[in-house]
Amino acid sequence: MVPLQIKLPEGFLDEETRCDYTISTEMKKVWAVELDLLYKLQQICTKYGIEYYADGGTLLGCARHKGFIPWDDDIDIAMTRENYTKFCQAAKKECQYPYFLQTEESEPGTVYGYAKLCNSDTAMILKCFEGRNFKYNQGLCIDIFPQDKIPEDAVEQKAFLSNLEELRAKGKQFRNRLHNDQGAHNIIKTILAFIVKLFHIKNWPYFKFQKACQKYNNTDAKYMASISYRPVREIGFKEADLYKDLVELPFEFITLPAPKNYDQYLSDFYGDWKVFKKGASFHGNVIFDTDKSYREYLK
Repeated sequence: MVPLQIKLPEGFLDEETRCDYTISTEMKKVWAVELDLLYKLQQICTKYGIEYYADGGTLLGCARHKGFIPWDDDIDIAMTRENYTKFCQAAKKECQYPYFLQTEESEPGTVYGYAKLCNSDTAMILKCFEGRNFKYNQGLCIDIFPQDKIPEDAVEQKAFLSNLEELRAKGKQFRNRLHNDQGAHNIIKTILAFIVKLFHIKNWPYFKFQKACQKYNNTDAKYMASISYRPVREIGFKEADLYKDLVELPFEFITLPAPKNYDQYLSDFYGDWKVFKKGASFHGNVIFDTDKSYREYLK
């Protein structure tokens, strides 16, 4: 396994059964790398006074398992857009190899709508990317989601989110024309991609989309969500006040900030979250490697 900054408790990498689910040593190594990335994020946030909190499956893991959901393989962190912007700026200074903050600015063509803090000496390659010529960083990572406000009026909200979805689609089209390998041997596409890189031409539809996501952030809009990731997903809309009071919840051998009223968050999102069924990774079929860089897989 690659060297880590975080100190692992004795026996952490041992195979273990939780909730009648066996976690292999190999998956424990994946968890260890991700916890190390989380540790790096925490160092940056502490240094620059940036507020963050557990989100999605990671929050569910904190509340129900005091760590990872046994069959989960990632870490989700969320921040307000203001804190997200501060974090991305700080990470440019604080992340030295092998740590890498992946955004559309640092690695054009990703157009995720959120940031990934990656370990460049490892691999996390989604099977759905096979056959595509994406050369960007595909190391093990944790996800960092910006949260933006949403108008409460139903008509206004629908128009806002519909516009975001359209802009997002245009950003992806721009990416696919220049970064997708379908037609990668097409000489015109190759020349266009070279020109874009040479003159630092940005994916203007995507950045227009990112700006549009922030339209209501300086208003008293009631709801907030990671709309730059999935604009049309009402199940993820939360009252902004939910994030005003935070508490520390256990996550493996560390703690994570979480909304004080996390029960409301989890109930809205998962229903009866205290009752669980054995599941599988959200990512589906993934190549994980904690010993070898993603670059070895792209040769």
